[in-house]
This record gives sequence, C-alpha cells and structure tokens, in this order.
Amino acid sequence: MILKLNPTELEKAKEFLAVKEMNLSSAEIYIEYLTFHSRDIKKFDIEKLSKKYSENEAFFKAFLHTLRVDEKDAEFSSINEVCNIKDIKELNPETYKQDKFYQKFNPIMVQKNDWYFTKLNYAPYEGFVYDELDVDEQTYAEHTPLGYFKEEFPYFAVVQKDDIWMSVIPHEINTMKDAINNAHGDVIVLGLGLGYYLYHIHLKDDVKSIRVIEKDPVVISLFKEYLLPHFEHKKKIEIIEDDAISYLDIDRKADFVFADLWHNVGDGEKLYLLLKAKEKHQPNTAFMYWIERSILCMLRRQLLTIFEEQLEGFTEKDYVEARNENDEIINRLYSLTKDVVIDSKEKLHELLSEASIKKLAAKIY
Repeated sequence: MILKLNPTELEKAKEFLAVKEMNLSSAEIYIEYLTFHSRDIKKFDIEKLSKKYSENEAFFKAFLHTLRVDEKDAEFSSINEVCNIKDIKELNPETYKQDKFYQKFNPIMVQKNDWYFTKLNYAPYEGFVYDELDVDEQTYAEHTPLGYFKEEFPYFAVVQKDDIWMSVIPHEINTMKDAINNAHGDVIVLGLGLGYYLYHIHLKDDVKSIRVIEKDPVVISLFKEYLLPHFEHKKKIEIIEDDAISYLDIDRKADFVFADLWHNVGDGEKLYLLLKAKEKHQPNTAFMYWIERSILCMLRRQLLTIFEEQLEGFTEKDYVEARNENDEIINRLYSLTKDVVIDSKEKLHELLSEASIKKLAAKIY
C-alpha cells in the first residue's frame, strides 16, 4: 500500500485497526468459553438469575460469571459495545428438528478405521455458535451469534478421531441454507461428510446431476453403506474418490460448485484461496463456499495487519520470507496491494470491502 493520508484521514483510518483489535479480543472470549466453559451454565443458574433478568439477559450474566468477567470492566465494555457480545439468543429446537435430513436419518453408532458415525448432544443451556459471523459493513465489527437450547438437543455427526467433520447442528443448517437454495443444474460438491448438503440438493427439481468429490475411501464406504440407500433420487448422484483441488485442475463442466472441505477458518483459509483461483478457469460456473464470510474476515484482518505494518515503516524486503501459512498469505496480499494508494479512510474502506477481498482472494494463488 502506498499511504498518502493526511493527519485527519490517518486518525479516521486507524479506527479500522481499533475495531480489528476488538474483533480479536471478542474472538478470544468466545474461544475461552467454547473450549472450557460451554457446559458450565446450568438450569439452576438461569432460574436464579431469571428472578431479576429476562432469560437471555440471565444467560449473559451467567456467561460472564463462568468467564470471571466483570461486565463493568472498561475493556470488556468497549469490546461488548463494538462486537455486541451480550446478544445471546435462546433457540427453538423444533425449528432445527424440522430439517428434512435431521428427521430422516437417526444417529447410528458405526466405526470403520478412525472414522465413525455417532450421536452427540447439546446439553440444556450449553452455549454454541449457531451461524456465520455477522459483520457490520461500515465498521467491519464482527458479531459471533451465540445461542443455547433450554433442553437437550441430540444430533448426528461424523467424526475422525476427535475431529467432528460434519454434524446436523444449527450452525451447519444455517450456514448451508444459501448454498442449498442456489444449487442448480449440474452440481459439483467438494467434500462428502454425512451427505447433509448432498441430501438437500438432490431433492431439488432444478438440480439435474451431482458429482461429489471425496478423497477418503472410508468416508465414501460408510456413506454408501449406511446413508445413500435411503436417498430418494440416487440416480442423480455420482461419488468420485479424488482430491478436490486436483479434480478442478481439469476443466470440469458444471453449473454450480459448493466447497465444504474444512473444519473452520483456520484450516480452511488456504484451501479456500486455492479453490478461488480455479474460478477464472470456469467463468460460467457459480461457486459457493462454506463459511466464506468468516474466511473473508480473516483475510480482512490480514490486510489490516499489512496496513499497520506500513504505518510502522515495513518495506518490501519484510514480505519475502514466510515462517508459516499466515505469513505466506500476508506476503502474497502485500504483493497484490503494494501499489494501491490509500489517501483516505474511504479508500481503505473500499479495499477492506467484501467485494474487494473476494477479488484479491482469487489472485493469491
């Protein structure tokens, strides 16, 4: 970036850096809660607090108590004001139990090698993330949608060792809605899992054929034996054992591609970028990616890191070596943006927009 900011515009542009720090602090709070305390809140705690607060407020108070956070603490108050941590919702389990896949496939206990299908559950008042990050388009503040059920919620999952690859939970259901609605014509699905996405799109009249690309033969075997026989329109489906990236290296005719190859943003960013690079070879194909908005948030943070480093006097030689994958992506982003002139907050805002980041993402690899 070529920075040509006068003092007034520089102070305005730095507001994005302040929001980035709030986003990172907010993420740390959620990670702490979800990793160590998600089942700490009990019905008794909510009943006691509900005498004074509404139930969602009571949950928020209990949430802070489990983390030993003082709501009046100045630092937390600032994070809460920007990232709206207090917005925690009670969810209706019946909304999710009406899902067609959830209703049709009862959890089964099957294991093959280090893969297995199993039944898991959310405990009453266990907090969980139920949807994609919500991003303010003006400030780029990030809000994590946290919710809970008042009753136990059982769900079906496919697990490898201790890694859950797919589960029929609110987060999966909500984050796949748009990709299900947009699927049409001849479809390529990258990643099989339980076949949740596959099941929903194979029911659509406007979906004519589906190729599922899955590299793990055990996942394919489990799916074909226990789940595929219950699909209504099996003739639409072809399951191909292959690496998704390699498969798209060849010109594949398709109307729509959906990728779901990662657990989370951390292990998904590079795969996402590798797949985005394939789009230019298939201009007539629509692509969608699981949790893309969250991955774009990661890329936005990396762009802001470059902006901050430019303010500190970093030069081109500082973007040559890469100690890890994050450094590699930052170096490539630097190369793509080194000639972009930032002379106002608005110019930086444009660079950080979702549309801008998607264009950059397609050029990184």
